[in-house]
Amino acid sequence: MSHCFRPVKEVWNLHSSCFVEPKALITLLHDLAARVGTASDEHIYGDNTAVWFESGSKVLDYVRSDDRFNPESFKDSLEEQGVFVERDALVPLLANMQILSNEWQDSIGEHGELVFYVDNC
Repeated sequence: MSHCFRPVKEVWNLHSSCFVEPKALITLLHDLAARVGTASDEHIYGDNTAVWFESGSKVLDYVRSDDRFNPESFKDSLEEQGVFVERDALVPLLANMQILSNEWQDSIGEHGELVFYVDNC
């Protein structure tokens, strides 16, 4: 069996405070991927979980401009998946994501991918 390896260029961009438990945020990020029709995956690295999106532009476009990017919509969707979050916790999280989405555009990789690290604190 053959194996391969490659260097990874990590660039730390602006962060947002979490306001919700890591499991809820990770579920929200996967939900976001499903809403825009792109693949997502996650990998745990020590105290961080990396959530990968195949099409970062689709994700960030949705964050910036879709009316369904709101606390009520995500609260309902998360509850359908068995994750319960207070609506008031989602308000600042989603607002920060919208504000930072233009900065995060610079984090899209050369193949269109976008990765978020979620600190498991």
